[in-house]
Order: sequence, then C-alpha cells, then structure tokens
Amino acid sequence: MNTIGVRFREATVADCEEVARVHVLAWQGSFRGIVPQAFLDRMSAVQRAEAFSTGFAGPFYRMYVAEVLGRGIVGFADFGKPRGEIEGYDGELYSIYILPEFQRRRIGQKLFKLGTEYLVENDRLSMYLLTLEASPYRGFYDKLGGHVVRQKQIHIDGLAYTELIYGWPDLTKLLVE
Repeated sequence: MNTIGVRFREATVADCEEVARVHVLAWQGSFRGIVPQAFLDRMSAVQRAEAFSTGFAGPFYRMYVAEVLGRGIVGFADFGKPRGEIEGYDGELYSIYILPEFQRRRIGQKLFKLGTEYLVENDRLSMYLLTLEASPYRGFYDKLGGHVVRQKQIHIDGLAYTELIYGWPDLTKLLVE
C-alpha cells in the first residue's frame, strides 16, 4: 500500500469540522472495547472542531491533513509547543489519526514527517506524544523511533488507564533517514 492518490497539505481553520469528524470516527473505531463505550458514544465532532479551532489561534501550532479526491480529509496530525513539562522535550505531537480504512498506506508516516520537519525548521528538536498503554497504535510509534520515557495514570469515565509518554529526543536524526 502507498500514498498514491493522497494529497498532503497544511490545514487551515476551515478544515476543523472535517478533521474533527476523522478524529471521532478514528477514536470510535480504534478504541472500541478499550475504553468505555459510553465515552466513545459521547464524543462530539462539534466539540472537537471547537478544540482544533482554538489550536489555530495559538502562535506555534501546525496541522497537516491527508485528503483523497471524493472522500475529503482521511487523516491528520497536529503539532506544537508542549502542553506539559516533560523535561528534555520542546515539541509535542498532539494527535495523529487516520480513518481505519486508510490506515497502513503510509499516510501516518508522511503526516509524521511533515510535522517533524516543521518542528525542526522552528528549532524544536525533540518531541513527545501522550498515548494510552492499551493503544493499538503503539507499534506505529515504535516503528517511527519513539520510546516510552514516562508513564502516568489517567481516568476515563471513572476507570483508570496507564498513559504513556513516547519521546523522540532528536528529531534531526529522523530527517536524514
């Protein structure tokens, strides 16, 4: 599988509704049976669109989308300043989601590369990502060179989950491969 027929571009605030739809559908498809179904059922594309829109108002925020003719946006990744204090990391991959039927086509790899290039161009040479330990995407993060650097407990609908912090301490190494 490859990215033929997929167009990659920097997103704008006008893309927020479509990106939010992808986010909700990807979460609902990927985390069914992992997090409470009631939580997944309450996910709202309207609320996610508002959150993404707020991101665009920030001074150091970038989102990239993957689109397919006739389908619209099928995946996205957004990057920026760290939201938390993770020592040694000056950038964050906030989220990366691809609709299930478009996964395993190297779309995620291309979105990841675009974001890491953006961070490096803006003197952000390291990055981290927060993910559930039970995430089906951990192998993807491993393949991209990420390593678990920390973990913490979080709660979703009253249930405890382990959240992992994946780190990429030197993004410049990823750009030469």
